[in-house]
Amino acid sequence: MHTRRLITFLIGAWFALILTIAGVATTSSQVAQNVAKAPPGEAARALFVVGEPMTQAMFAYVASEINRTLFEFSGLAELGIVFTLAAILLLTNYSRTATVLAGVMLLTAFASHLLLTPQVVSQGRILDFRPVEMMLADRARFANLQMLFGVLIAFRILTGVWIAGVLLYRGPNSRMRRRRGDVDAIDNTENSHVNG
Repeated sequence: MHTRRLITFLIGAWFALILTIAGVATTSSQVAQNVAKAPPGEAARALFVVGEPMTQAMFAYVASEINRTLFEFSGLAELGIVFTLAAILLLTNYSRTATVLAGVMLLTAFASHLLLTPQVVSQGRILDFRPVEMMLADRARFANLQMLFGVLIAFRILTGVWIAGVLLYRGPNSRMRRRRGDVDAIDNTENSHVNG
């Protein structure tokens, strides 16, 4: 029972981390765009000298740096959570299916945060302050990296949902289901000579 609670807590913490990071990343970019378009009075007078294009580029850069730092640290947190989850499932032999799924989650998390994240961060910094019409090949590569990163996250979310489903199926009532099945099997065996 304690093992199941711990596994449930880890999966819940992992889902909360993913949703928080996605929410913060989306919100920070939107806030930066809104502030750049309509800065407060004092800031508007100071930024007027810089000009609107450079102001928007600066705010977009700050939001991007926040998101990059967030992804780097959240990646380490995700690796810690998923590694702990996989280790508990493996050591307790709780469920073979859940253990394999957690192992797959761990491999994709390593791929995301040790291989893709450094490339996304470095490629994004190369494109900072560059006009949209410039470096089109680099922008296409950056978009592909982001898409692959998103696909791996979506895959881990589906895997996490699958593990949660295994936990629900193996919940407190699973023993009752097994016992009921054993009783039915014994009853069928005892009645077989009557039916035969």
